[in-house]
Amino acid sequence: MIEVCHLSVSRMFIFKEQTYRGRCLVAYKDHIDDLNILGDAERNAFMADVAKATRAMQQVFHPDKINYGAYSDTLQHLHFHLVPKYVGGPDFGGVFRMNPKEVYLSDEEYGQMRQQLLDALANG
Repeated sequence: MIEVCHLSVSRMFIFKEQTYRGRCLVAYKDHIDDLNILGDAERNAFMADVAKATRAMQQVFHPDKINYGAYSDTLQHLHFHLVPKYVGGPDFGGVFRMNPKEVYLSDEEYGQMRQQLLDALANG
């Protein structure tokens, strides 16, 4: 993954595999393995970070829908996969694939995507 920035209680990353254009991930700052472990204030701050990230993704990528995935069977660190979906695009109307290993970008393209997200976060 490519780090975009630190948010209030988490970090935002670009998922390197980009079958779903604009796919990102938000990971909680501490090593906990479930949302229900957080107190109300921490949970609300984390979910506010997730919402802030998806608002920036909407602004930059204009997806038709964003899917949210919170899986921690093997990686026991609270995080959300934020997966933009587009009508006519891969798996629209169904479940996204975790790592299709089909689309990778150049370092320059990742850099541009990162900067666009930073700009949207700053303006959002």
